[in-house]
Amino acid sequence: MLTKQKIKEYKERLEKEKKRLIKELGKAEAPENFGDDVDGFEEEAKEAEELTTHLATGQAIRDRVNEIDSALNDILTGKYGICKKCGAEISEKVLDVVSESRFCRDCKKRAR
Repeated sequence: MLTKQKIKEYKERLEKEKKRLIKELGKAEAPENFGDDVDGFEEEAKEAEELTTHLATGQAIRDRVNEIDSALNDILTGKYGICKKCGAEISEKVLDVVSESRFCRDCKKRAR
């Protein structure tokens, strides 16, 4: 069972990571200025690829922020550290690596 102190530590870690990710998201979603010149096909393709990568990175960051928000909500409701699949306690080993983890080690293994 997680102690109140340990939950407090995870909460602080989650909040700090969320702030860092939101800052990173701002950079990732900053509009890219490719200029308004008419480029060759290869340069246009490269710019389109960069834009796609930019958007995918932004989405991955948003997904992680959502996972952190879910973990923070679980802390508020007293459900933090409980596997969403089987209801078992998530070990501190798992939470130390991924504090927003929603699944215990066994359920993560089965999902692979």
